[in-house]
Formats: sequence, structure tokens, C-alpha cells
Amino acid sequence: MHTPAHRGAHTAVATSLVALLVVGCTDLILGPTAADFPDEPAPSPQPDVVAFVGVHVVPMDTERVLIDHTVIVEGERIATIGPSATTPIPAGAFRIEGRGRYLVPGLADMHVHTTSGTFAHLRNDFVSWMAHGVTTLRVMWGSLGVLAERDRIEAGEVLGPALLVASAGIDGPGGPWEVFTPSVSSADEARQRTADHVAAGYDFIKVYNELDVPSYDAIVEEAARSGTPVVGHVPWRVGLERVQDAGQSTSEHFIGIRREAASVFDGGDLDQGRVAEVVGRSAAMGLTHTPTITVDALSRSQARALQTGSEIRYISPGMRDFFVTGYHQGFEDGVAAREHRNHRLMIAAIRDAGGRLLIGTDAGFGWILPGSSIHDEMASFEQAGLSPFEVLRAATSDAAAVAGREAEFGRVAEGMRADLLLVARNPLVEVAALRESSGTMVRGRWLSRGTLQSMRAAIVAEYGSGAPATLAASARSPSPLPERHHPLVPPPRP
Repeated sequence: MHTPAHRGAHTAVATSLVALLVVGCTDLILGPTAADFPDEPAPSPQPDVVAFVGVHVVPMDTERVLIDHTVIVEGERIATIGPSATTPIPAGAFRIEGRGRYLVPGLADMHVHTTSGTFAHLRNDFVSWMAHGVTTLRVMWGSLGVLAERDRIEAGEVLGPALLVASAGIDGPGGPWEVFTPSVSSADEARQRTADHVAAGYDFIKVYNELDVPSYDAIVEEAARSGTPVVGHVPWRVGLERVQDAGQSTSEHFIGIRREAASVFDGGDLDQGRVAEVVGRSAAMGLTHTPTITVDALSRSQARALQTGSEIRYISPGMRDFFVTGYHQGFEDGVAAREHRNHRLMIAAIRDAGGRLLIGTDAGFGWILPGSSIHDEMASFEQAGLSPFEVLRAATSDAAAVAGREAEFGRVAEGMRADLLLVARNPLVEVAALRESSGTMVRGRWLSRGTLQSMRAAIVAEYGSGAPATLAASARSPSPLPERHHPLVPPPRP
């Protein structure tokens, strides 16, 4: 029996709980931001030892947070991680006070393109990626120049994210990029092209749309001789099942799944039973999927917004021109909305099947901008029903595992490369906490928020506010090339 006194007590408790919930929700939504903390730029020259003192570490080995820890970085590597109360700080170390912030592995965008045209402009693009917390990039159409840049970054000669570089796509006759990369017309040619790419030092061999089965098989066999992973598209005449059986490492854009389970490639109806079948097989065979929902579900209205948004200031003239004259200007809004729904359903199905997903944006292609786009991709994963931990894992430790670099990046652990991101709120509660940071550490080099802002301001000053004359026209019109030439649109099913 509840007396008035009991009812009063219950009312007080309920009121307190409501107040706590309101405060908690406000904290989650509004919480601290990077601007609430003092900027802590590194001295010049860059210090050899950096100590993050009193941070909450998100190690990404499991779903956990190490509360009030100190992380010591020596050179390019994480040397020590331990409770702040018992971890000594080396004399002369540059201290970054945590003040309740979270230290997270740097992010990996596992599908990008380097379309700025010059090394100087590419290095400006690196600044945009680093300003958004991206410390590893998988370049999905490489060149000898990009390989050389990869090596310069590793040698410390150039400041930028670590590069994992796939070869230029190997394609059959009639492919959309034949003018840039000669096609192969036989298994022997495909085998030789693969051997040449392996000898050049590419980290992956990329396959593309128009390959026939003998050529595809020859590529896989030749790549296997050196242990070089095969990545890329599902060629139309090869099909998803053969790609799964061949041991291809990653499949991009959900091409094979859409081909198998969608009534129309872009924005069609999905047979979810068929989706479950094919993604279950991918999980069993070890094929990882990179959805690239940001580009595959880009609407024309989104493309127009990107063309006038704040981030366009940081885009080089070369990349802007590539966007303007390129294949992809976005889909009609209804098609884009349906494709976004379909991608979310496929992402959820892969997670439910125990498969592996990567965060990749296609930045550098089709109005997808370096850096900021990774947060849109991660938000879409969260909208698909993945937990914040699952989303962050796709952008960190799973990326490292797929690349065969688990000892290099993707976790906050002793001995790992010091690629780190310092954020104000817990990203295991809200993925959006990663959208802004207090700074990014790249190979042990600390770039504070203010430092990165200054670097980006210099880029704006270099490029000016002008845009190509065709920019406004492109916002009003669809792709300048006929739809049948779009590199992701397959021929009709036989």
C-alpha cells in the first residue's frame, strides 16, 4: 500500500530520474566540443616525445574505454599506455592534457581517388583528410606517382596519411577508363599486366567491369604467386559467386549484390531473401564489402549542395574540373533515396551474417570531397543499425585487418604507429563525436585543431574563391555522358 509519503518519495525519485535523463540527453546532443578546450599546438621543431595525459582511451581491440590513462608516443610509435596515476611522463615530453577527452585510432578511408592532378594539390588534399581525422587512405586507382608519394610519406619526407595503393584497374576492352589505362584482351595479357603491377610495388591489384572469366582467373592466379590481394569491382561476366570463390579480398559498391538481388541496379527493389543468401556466402568465403553509400546514393540536390558548401573551398581546381566533367553528377532524388535505403539494408544484412564491412567513400570522384565525406559514410552505417563500435571498427581495426597491417594501425596499443584522433565526446556512444576533433596525430606528429585550421586557411588563400565556369552549369544538368557509359551501370542481364 502506498501512503502519501510513499507517493511523494516516488514522485521525487521520478522527478530526479527525469532530470537526469534530460541532462544526459542534453549532454549527448550538445556535450563538450573541441572549441571548449584550449588549442595545444606542438612546438617547433616537432617534439620526439608526446604525452597524452589523463585521456579516456578507445583502444578498439574490444568495445571498451580505458578511463583516465596516459599515452606516451616516442617518434612514430606508441611506446606506453597506462593509468595516469602510475604512468611516469618522460622528462622533456610535450604534454597534451586530456581534460576528459577521448583518444581514438585515426580513421581509414578505404576507397579514395587522387584526382587533383599535381603533387602540391594532392598534399593539400592530405590536409583535408587529416583535418577530419583520416590517417590512412586506400587509393583505389594508383599510379607510379602515387606509389612514390606513398614511399615519401613513409620516409617522413611528406606529411600525409599512410597510403595503401591499388593498381590502376585492369579491365577488358570497352571499359570507361580505357583512354587512361589500356585494356587487356586475353588471359596472357591480364597475367602480364598483373605481374607488372606486382613488380612495381602496388599493395593491391584492382579488377574492373569488362574482364572476361579467363582474364579474371589469370589475374587472381598471378597475384596469388606474390600474395598480393585482389580488390575492386565484380566484373559483369565473372559474377559474384566466382569472385567469392576466387578469394578476392574486397568488393566495392555492392556491385555483385545489386546485380544478384535488385530489380534495377540503381534504386530498384531488393529481394532481401536473395541478399541474405549472397552476403551469407560472402561472410563464409571471407569477401569484405566496401559499400561506398556516400557516392552510390548521391542525389543531384546533394551534389548541388556540395558545390556551394563550405568544404568546396579546399578542393583543388583539378579535382573540381574532374567533378564537373566526370561521369557522376548524382541521381534523381527519388532514385538516390531508394538506393540509400537499399545500401542500408545490405549493410545490415552483412553485419547480421557475420561479414566484414569497410568505410570507403570514393572521395575524389563524383563530388565526394576528401575528409568530410567519411563522416557522412559513417553516419549512414549508423542509420543502417550498426552500433557506434561496429561503425568505428569498420574505419579502424577491420581496415587494418583487411590490409594485412594489424600491427601497424587501427588500434591504440603499444608498438602501433601513432595515428590518433583526440575528440571531446565518447565515439562509442555517438559516432558524430568524430566529426570534429581537438587534433590529429599522424605518425607521431601532432597537428592541433588550430594548426590544421591554419593549414586549411592557407589552402583557401592559394585556391581563391573562384570555381570553374562550368560549375554552375553542372549543378543544373545530369552527367554529360550517356548513362550507358557510367562505370557502375551494368549491361542488361542476359
